[in-house]
Amino acid sequence: MRPTKLTRWRNVWLAGFAAVAMAVIAIRLVLIQVSQAASLDQYEASFQLKRIVLPAARGEIIDRNGEVLAMDVPRYQVVAAPRYVTNPRLAARELARVLPFSRARLYSVLNDHSWYALLASSVSPATASAVNQLNLPGITTVPVTGRIYPDGTLASQVLGMVGVNDQGLAGIEYADNRILSGTPGYWTVRIDGYGQPLPQWQQAYTAPKAGDTVQLTIDANIEAVAQKWLKWGIQRAHASNGTVIIMNVHTGAILALANWPNFNPNHYQNATPLEMTDYAVEDPFPPGSIFKPVTAAAALALGLYTPNSLFYTRGYKIVDGVRINDWQPQGWGWITLTRGLEVSSDQVFMDVALKLGVSSLYHFVKLFGFDHPSNVGLPGDSNGLWIPANAVNAVDLATMGFGQGFAATAMQVIAADNAIANNGVMVQPHIVKAILNANGQVIHRTPVVVESRPISAAVAHEVQHMMVLEATQGTGVPAQVPGYIIAGKTGTAQKIVNGRTSNSQFVASYLGYGPMPHPRFIMLVAINHPVGSLFYGDQVSAPVWEKIATFLFHYWQIKPYATPDNGSAPGPVP
Repeated sequence: MRPTKLTRWRNVWLAGFAAVAMAVIAIRLVLIQVSQAASLDQYEASFQLKRIVLPAARGEIIDRNGEVLAMDVPRYQVVAAPRYVTNPRLAARELARVLPFSRARLYSVLNDHSWYALLASSVSPATASAVNQLNLPGITTVPVTGRIYPDGTLASQVLGMVGVNDQGLAGIEYADNRILSGTPGYWTVRIDGYGQPLPQWQQAYTAPKAGDTVQLTIDANIEAVAQKWLKWGIQRAHASNGTVIIMNVHTGAILALANWPNFNPNHYQNATPLEMTDYAVEDPFPPGSIFKPVTAAAALALGLYTPNSLFYTRGYKIVDGVRINDWQPQGWGWITLTRGLEVSSDQVFMDVALKLGVSSLYHFVKLFGFDHPSNVGLPGDSNGLWIPANAVNAVDLATMGFGQGFAATAMQVIAADNAIANNGVMVQPHIVKAILNANGQVIHRTPVVVESRPISAAVAHEVQHMMVLEATQGTGVPAQVPGYIIAGKTGTAQKIVNGRTSNSQFVASYLGYGPMPHPRFIMLVAINHPVGSLFYGDQVSAPVWEKIATFLFHYWQIKPYATPDNGSAPGPVP
């Protein structure tokens, strides 16, 4: 069908109109680019890319049985855009009903006409809901995460805490911060000149990856009992602080590490330095007589003495013109090395140390791990304090034999004495059992690390026998648990105050393991600065050891020696 004349004119008219319109647009674009170029450049510059960090959920800390000790929970920030708050006085009054801030403080923030203000950094979901229900213009909530410790003060120095920037500040939270913190995500957006995101200009999004879970070797049930009786013992002796360490003899796994006083990591801002100190690894002290098994083991290993070697004790010893008193002023007369350990004769171990000499004593000090931190896996792990070998005189050497004149941490001491309990094999203590991913799969398991074999099994058995006698008929009788055979050693060390040995400040301790002859655990109770009539290790720390050990024997269902297997079957190791 041929187009009519009217149709041809209409097409011409439309084409002409389109041509004119295109010309107008082209001219307009030229004018804009030439005359308004500077203003357009300024407008474009007002839009910038901004990368918003999306924090990752922090991994949990759990005990050896899977009980959660530290976890992230949903929390919210309360934020405001004061410029859009229509009635600051009303908003402040309403918010003061649900937030822990005064009306005046909130009003001062909401009345400054700024673009952004953080009203509360971490509130519960219930509080966030209450804020949202107020329907206040310019006020909203933003989901974040918060760290909580469900058991409060339980193992607080071990766990540590997390700061406002989600960084670990102490304990495992600090030591394993990289594992727990995960990988943050990012959201890259364009923002306008006022710093506000433009959602339609989202450039890229990378999801955050949650941190891994750290599983500890600690058993929360044992930890709670250890804390309970440690507190009891410290208050009973009017002492300042103390620690209890319980370790698997064969693997070095720390089953409990209790300190008192402690703190609540949910409110760590209120804690004192003493409450936050991990006494087990951070605070070296003279171990006193709990070091004597190491001295005895060294002498036996070198063949200098036998368990039946005789010593004459008079209650003191003169070394280079210096009188060093035994704790028993009248002495015991002629006694064997075994009896010397039983009654904890300082004079016997002065003789042994002087016979060993500096070189041999320091050789065994190194073999027993006193030359380095315990490497248990906690921050603040101290190296202890020793006189350089070339500066040790005879008086120093004599006092070192019974655990004075140097300082070691409780963790170093229990690791060293554990080599005796473990038939001469020294294992490295550790407090992390495994690392688990977000799906609960084990991605790393802490291996048992054998540090050295400082003594033979035969020598270890000799010292074990001496320590059994100490616990059954010597100074350690108060630690005895009816129905079970244990090995142990009391300690009452004089503290160093202002560079001098104090006659009034002590560290009372008891170290023991059992049941014999196949010990399942070793435990050290150290109580610092008891005040009053109770200050010896057998008075202060041995009763605490007995109460915790009684629980352990029942908790692990270890049979007493009166049963047919005589309590010696090894059984499953915790």
